[in-house]
Amino acid sequence: MKSELFREMIRPVLVLTVICIAAAALLGAVNAWTDPIITENARVKAEATRKEVLPGAGSFTEVQCDRQALDITGAYKEDGGLGYVITSSHKGYGGQVVVTVGISPEGAIVGLSADVSTETSGIGSKAGREDYIARFLGLSGNCNAVDTITNATYSSTAVKNGVNAALAAFKAITGGGSGQ
Repeated sequence: MKSELFREMIRPVLVLTVICIAAAALLGAVNAWTDPIITENARVKAEATRKEVLPGAGSFTEVQCDRQALDITGAYKEDGGLGYVITSSHKGYGGQVVVTVGISPEGAIVGLSADVSTETSGIGSKAGREDYIARFLGLSGNCNAVDTITNATYSSTAVKNGVNAALAAFKAITGGGSGQ
């Protein structure tokens, strides 16, 4: 009776416990091994995006500011004086839309990248297309004149909110005028 209880009840619980501990240990080891690689890849991708939205940029220095108050996720000044790159993240339909804006020293948008990979393919993803992004180039102050995209209102509004947050942050960081 006791042997049967062990074989039918306790033994399977012990085996599953050992399997779970082994799986957790392996997952922890893989995470520890891959985490630095993932972090470095994210850093390289962010640097490439900054250089993409601020043509001719070399290196950047992070601007210390109250990101939460400015509704942004990062602000960088190009070391050669070409301008600023400001990143923000706003809620779209399918998730967060990360917007990276290149701004000239005079406050005009010179480049824009919108990561709409979390949005519905073919609908919300329209907010990341070049023809929509081009509507923002050259603007300064705000982008309220840019219309949202029909059937992609949440996604295109997230892009607009990101751009407006970046422009407002630029104004706050530079004191409202030139970024030099």
